[in-house]
Amino acid sequence: MLKNRRNAATDVATKLHRAETAVDDAIVALGELFTGLPQAQVAAKLSPVSGDAAMTLASAAIGAMCESRANVVQLHHELARVRDGIGLKNFRIVGTGDGVKIKEPQGSSENDDAPAARADIAAA
Repeated sequence: MLKNRRNAATDVATKLHRAETAVDDAIVALGELFTGLPQAQVAAKLSPVSGDAAMTLASAAIGAMCESRANVVQLHHELARVRDGIGLKNFRIVGTGDGVKIKEPQGSSENDDAPAARADIAAA
């Protein structure tokens, strides 16, 4: 049962990392767009008035993505609490890095009578 929980936790960690990366990538892309708008306006020799609504919308989109990022960070912390609550407190679940792996615990899990062994799981 512990192995199933570790495998499920690793799968969730991988998906969480992918979601965190996607949000950060979206913020970067929106930031590039935001800074590119006034540059394009100057290059096209347009009045600042012509791009005002677009700048406001781009700013709102960045704000929304930053709020999403804060929610994903909170989600990350909540999933760590769930991990601890299902008997994996002594396991470090990794969703990225040099391969997805569960590192050897520093003690025994309260839900596992057998000694915990290192479990390296190939990245999907």
